[in-house]
Amino acid sequence: MNTITKIHIFDVEHGECNIIETPTGHIIMIGAGHNSSTNWRPSNWLKARGQTPHFLVLSNLDRDHLSDLPSFEPNIRPELLKHNDFVTPDWLENKKIEESGEVHDSVQTAIHWMRNVFIGEKVNPEYGVEKLFFHHSPSQFQDTNNLSVVTFIAYGGVGILFPGDLEIAGWKEFLKNPTFVECLRRTKIFIASHHGRINGYCSEVFNYCSPDIIIISDKSVEHDTQAHNSYQQHAGGLHFGDDTVRKVLTTRNDGKITIELPPNGVYTVYRISNY
Repeated sequence: MNTITKIHIFDVEHGECNIIETPTGHIIMIGAGHNSSTNWRPSNWLKARGQTPHFLVLSNLDRDHLSDLPSFEPNIRPELLKHNDFVTPDWLENKKIEESGEVHDSVQTAIHWMRNVFIGEKVNPEYGVEKLFFHHSPSQFQDTNNLSVVTFIAYGGVGILFPGDLEIAGWKEFLKNPTFVECLRRTKIFIASHHGRINGYCSEVFNYCSPDIIIISDKSVEHDTQAHNSYQQHAGGLHFGDDTVRKVLTTRNDGKITIELPPNGVYTVYRISNY
């Protein structure tokens, strides 16, 4: 068993692709987005390593979080799938048709998996890391952003929160959940919701969460909704090799971000612009 957990936040622009190399050697993957500018794809990264994701979390059921999913068929399909348990394939299909009149092939792959492949009893194995999942019901929210699966991972006493595209109303509802609030208290690495956009920023979250660093997955062209510095005030900051202190990292400026997390919790963050 490897004692170091590695967490990769890939530059997939306004998408999501996070990979956790667990102490047991298995891969947990959160999101399956790709970079349309460089054509970097998680499917190619996995093929080059000769691995498949053992556990794939569909944190958000929009195409930017799923864009490379068709490439996983059939040879690198995950062993296990996690999605919002309250969202049915029929609900998702109808929602996409209602919104745009069609279902993108990446979303169609997710629907196929939910409907025909990953059915029956849910399995939540141990990988040497702690993991918890939170999600709302369509009876509470009718938009896919607030139906995001929020994933909490902890190892060596360090918690990392992956909130998908959760928006303010969804955050506020989760703050009523004591278990969720306790996870916030333990979070040291906070992935900003909805690519750093203002509608994913909920100031009340930081009444309970005091992260060392906040990471944003975004692309080179900022949307107006991303042009804010609200996150800066909430992070303690980390020292880097060039003797700078950074509170917020972005894939736009920093490229792929990798965290090496040993059992003692003294973790290291690397920024890799070319990979």
